Amino acid sequence: MIVVRISGGLGNQMFQYAFARSLQSRGKHISMHWHPHHSKSCHNGFELDRVFQVQCSDTIPLVSQSLLGRWQAWRLRKTARTREVHELQFQAHFLETQTGYLDGYWQTEQYFESIRDKICADFEFKPLMGPKNLELQQQLTQSENCSIHIRRGDYVGHPELGGICDKAYYNNALKEIDARHPHCPLVVFSDDIEFSKDLLKGRENIHFCDWNRGSDSWMDMALMCNCTHHIIANSSFSWWGAWLSNKNGTVVRPKTWNAKKEAVDIIPACWHSS
Repeated sequence: MIVVRISGGLGNQMFQYAFARSLQSRGKHISMHWHPHHSKSCHNGFELDRVFQVQCSDTIPLVSQSLLGRWQAWRLRKTARTREVHELQFQAHFLETQTGYLDGYWQTEQYFESIRDKICADFEFKPLMGPKNLELQQQLTQSENCSIHIRRGDYVGHPELGGICDKAYYNNALKEIDARHPHCPLVVFSDDIEFSKDLLKGRENIHFCDWNRGSDSWMDMALMCNCTHHIIANSSFSWWGAWLSNKNGTVVRPKTWNAKKEAVDIIPACWHSS
């Protein structure tokens, strides 16, 4: 039995699930353990079953669903716990694991690119709710556009994640999009709309999506998936918004993902750095 720890926000949970799904596709007996970091924000709790049409825990069971599962997870966590030491790097030997408790983020498509179709099917979002979301979704499906994710909040001042996607990054990314797709409308997803408006001052044809908050935040990712092109932040949230899109558009990403770690493997080869 292998238990994969699930923690963090929606984007992180999706990476962890996709890694577990890849192990399962190799014939291994897999369970998930929702075990958030007590010292960090739990975001919106376990989201995988709440936001996708497929109940992910029907595909890979949660250990909380049975007393035996909880006991097995506890035993493995105490006696056979393996941590992902080199985060953001593909480590093929983890795919050969036979038993144990795997604790990490697994943030590279190299763990699951061989089952991309399964992952995309599992990560089909539930129908959007609310007139604003439905109207925007219809607009996005009818014309070319570019999502831009500007994450501030917990990233401001963060020693590893902060300062990477600064104004210079977004200005260069916009130049890349303008050169490839002139006059392309922008759809802005951000937790700091005022900062975003100041950053994009002087540009035309911009739509600010500023109403999905808290437990509704997943709808921003679902809307991103409907966009043609993408300017992402160093965030698993917009990474998935771009990766799940089926429009084969341009994706612009930051040159670095983390100030303290090499982050080569998280970036698909076809994405453009800025």
